[in-house]
Amino acid sequence: MRRAALYVLLAGQAVVILGFWAWNHVQHPLGSLLTGELAGQLLAYGRLAGLLAAFGVLLQLVLAGRIGWVEHVFGLDRLLRFHRIAGFSLVLLLIAHPVLLAFGHAMQADVGVREQYIDFLREWRGVAAAAAGLALMLAAVGLSVAIVRRRLRYEVWHATHLTFYVAIALAFGHQLAVGSDFTDNRWFAGYWVALYAFTFGNLAVYRLVRPLLLFARHRFTVERVASETGEATSVYIGGRAMERFKAEGGQFVLVRFLAPGFRWESHPFSISQPPDGVRIRLTIRHLGDFTRRIPQLQPGTRVIVDGPHGVFTARRCRAPKALLIAGGIGITPLRAMADGLLAAGRDVVLLYANRSREGIVFREELERLAAVAGGRLRVVHILSLDPDWPGETGQLDGRRIARLVPDAAEREAFLCGPPPMMKALRAALVKLGAPRARIHYERFSM
Repeated sequence: MRRAALYVLLAGQAVVILGFWAWNHVQHPLGSLLTGELAGQLLAYGRLAGLLAAFGVLLQLVLAGRIGWVEHVFGLDRLLRFHRIAGFSLVLLLIAHPVLLAFGHAMQADVGVREQYIDFLREWRGVAAAAAGLALMLAAVGLSVAIVRRRLRYEVWHATHLTFYVAIALAFGHQLAVGSDFTDNRWFAGYWVALYAFTFGNLAVYRLVRPLLLFARHRFTVERVASETGEATSVYIGGRAMERFKAEGGQFVLVRFLAPGFRWESHPFSISQPPDGVRIRLTIRHLGDFTRRIPQLQPGTRVIVDGPHGVFTARRCRAPKALLIAGGIGITPLRAMADGLLAAGRDVVLLYANRSREGIVFREELERLAAVAGGRLRVVHILSLDPDWPGETGQLDGRRIARLVPDAAEREAFLCGPPPMMKALRAALVKLGAPRARIHYERFSM
């Protein structure tokens, strides 16, 4: 229901924007620009490209803004995937806007396109700043492509995306100063200002105010740091009134440790044990410069916590039986989720793939959990590079799933691990007869 309401809200904004644009250009003092000479049509569609691009940029901020009333419906990992796809599509609109306007005005003034564009930059108020903003946006998109392909550090990704805020600030002025859609229609100008205020108001609340209020209420601190394997460390975070910090197994938080070497970076990590009203546990694999320093954290370090986020939780399970499939550090949300599934009376099978036994996180903990579950939890480890392992060895694939879990198609499946692994196993489960609606996965990458 809430998802449908959000779709209606989004479609409503598009209808308003298109309606104002069509009215302004059909009722133009010189006659309808949509059916007149080519120059007028170029100007009309150039302005439409600009309106849609500006709306798309605001939508991008909402998608990636960790805005609770949106994120709790779709899940932040899915919003960020759509954010990435939509971001590349925006490039066409961002380029079409100045190109179409330059050609249209050049035809009307009977001058060259280059001459007309220079006139924009020199004489039109706010256009030079907007051009700089456009250059920043295009550079950020280009860097995003490079970051995805070369798998550069999270810090580089974060710094790149901060430039979007600067670009938006540079571009905003020219919309109201020289955009005829706004100068000729004060109602549309008011609507657009309200749209900006609504977007940035939500960003301020959810990105700044809410984390600070949570910190003021709970006074989060690191209680202890414990090594799980040679490549993974658990951080236990406590505070005041932790029973009021509502989180579920499978969700994640973004944390900023207020210690030298950490305080300027905020990173997402899954909650790796069911929240008990006393503390939360984050289990972090040492993958980059930031995460390799995690073992150096000292008890008493204050922490700003943003969250919880995510809809990858046990409450999505509707079947009486569940199949959990983890790869590497992907065990963290599934470990926390397992307790919730068992508490709800589900029969649970966990397939946990690693390269070697040294990489198994929570091995003893999972054994204890299976021992007290009364046969309702079966844990199977599959190791790909450990020939001396007495259990399952090799790759986890559809044939192995069919052999180990013959009723896999009847179970609600939850997957978390490396993206190539999850893509292959989702396809394998579908071939085994599992409905796509019963296959849930989390692939969180900023």
